This record gives sequence, C-alpha cells and structure tokens, in this order.
Amino acid sequence: MDINYFKDTFHLNLDNMTPLYQQLYDYFKRLILTGILKEGDQMLPEVSICETLNISRSTVRKTMEMLIEDGYLIRRRGKGSFIASPKLKRNINYLYNFSENMQNIGVTPSSCVLECTVLEHVDDHIKEALKLPDSNTKVFLLKRIRKGNNDPILCESTYIPYYLCPGIESYDFSNHSLYAILSEKYLLVPYHATESIEAVFLSDQDKKLLNCKQNVPGFKITRISNTKNGDVLEYTTSITRSDKCIFMMELYKNSSNETIPVQIQRSLNI
Repeated sequence: MDINYFKDTFHLNLDNMTPLYQQLYDYFKRLILTGILKEGDQMLPEVSICETLNISRSTVRKTMEMLIEDGYLIRRRGKGSFIASPKLKRNINYLYNFSENMQNIGVTPSSCVLECTVLEHVDDHIKEALKLPDSNTKVFLLKRIRKGNNDPILCESTYIPYYLCPGIESYDFSNHSLYAILSEKYLLVPYHATESIEAVFLSDQDKKLLNCKQNVPGFKITRISNTKNGDVLEYTTSITRSDKCIFMMELYKNSSNETIPVQIQRSLNI
C-alpha cells in the first residue's frame, strides 16, 4: 500500500466518539472488502502509520491485531503484514447459508455441480440420518464444490428425501441456491439443525477438488436439518480446507442468578 494514498484518503476524526484504533480498523477493512487492497498486498508498516498520524504505536498495533484476528491480515516473520486470502466466517450458533455468508464478507459465491441426481438406494447411515420410512425411498443427492471468488472452499454433499422435493433434480444448482429452491418451490425451510465438526486428513480426491497444493488439514462438517414440524429435511457432509474457513461461537458464563455474556471468540482455522 502506498503511503501517499493513505495520507490522501484517511482522515482521522479526533472529535468522533469512535476510538482511533477502530477508525483505522474500519478504514482498512473497507479497502480490503472493496478490493482496493488485494490478497498478498503488503500492509503499511506500523511505524509509518504512527508517524503520519502522530499517534501511539499501541493504537496502531491494536488495529493490526484486530485485522489479524478477524482474518484480514497475516504476519510473516521478518517481512511484515500482508492482506490475507478471504476466509469463510461461520458463526456456528446460527443456521448457515453459504451464499449469504460469502456475500456478507464481500466475496462472490459460486458452485460447481459434481452430481445432481436421484438415488434409488443409499448407505445405511444416510437412511438412518434421514429417518427414511423404508429402504426403497428415493433420495436426492446434490454434490457441489462451493467457491468464493472462484477459489474452492467446500466440497459439499447434500441428501434430501425425494418425496419432499420431486423434480428438484431439474434445477441448475450452479446458478441457483438450494435453500432458495426448497423454500420457493417446495415451501421447505430449515428451522433447526444439529452439526458436528471433526478434524480430518484430506484424501487425495479432496485435495484435488479443493485445489490444495500442499498437505493442508481439513474439517468434516456433518449437518442434519429439520423443518419446523420436526421432519428431517437434509443430511449434509462438507469437507473444508483448513486455511479457508474460520468458525466462531459465543460463549456464556453460567451464574446462579443470571447468564453473563463472556467476550470470547474461538476462531478455528479449518
């Protein structure tokens, strides 16, 4: 980043109630999300920012630490700080929609459909997860590579009882949201879900699909979603790269009299 551009475009407001470190954070975050600062660009040295604005090193350091914690920056020993590749942030306290989540962090979502078909038979663990009425019940399978800015992030396989959504295999899910189709065409909306997350070693096939050029660990995410009346809507398994996703959760401290929020954020690079 050029120091002259910083001087021309950043205006420190000393009369603003917003802390100085937060003003800086908001400025750099905006440049990153709008693409002015791109992946791999080097961040201004902290000392240059301090000298330009005549503010303390601790203020600038706090800004940089916030950007690193939120996945916008990475530090390289002996080289400085650089703009990180966009990461998918998932708050695991809430039902998750990939497309909406990517758009919220300024990334363009897309999908590559690997399979979109109706299965006559499925494995026993899928039958059990979907609570199928009998072994002859057909199941819709949608397998996709989910991408952000055309970069593979998730390899996702979704199974849905076919009697809930007959004809769904005719839709082009490279251009349509699965949840949008379920909601608009079949009046099916996920209301509640259980999800498990486990560390895994990526298989050779997963590495190829997710474009991994090195031995990056991964996470397997398994989800079972239900409708409001309790019927199982979907069984989904996802494999994600460890360097492309951050999980977040809110933790609360139990008290005998009240529930007290605790400001803890767990970020798991998965």
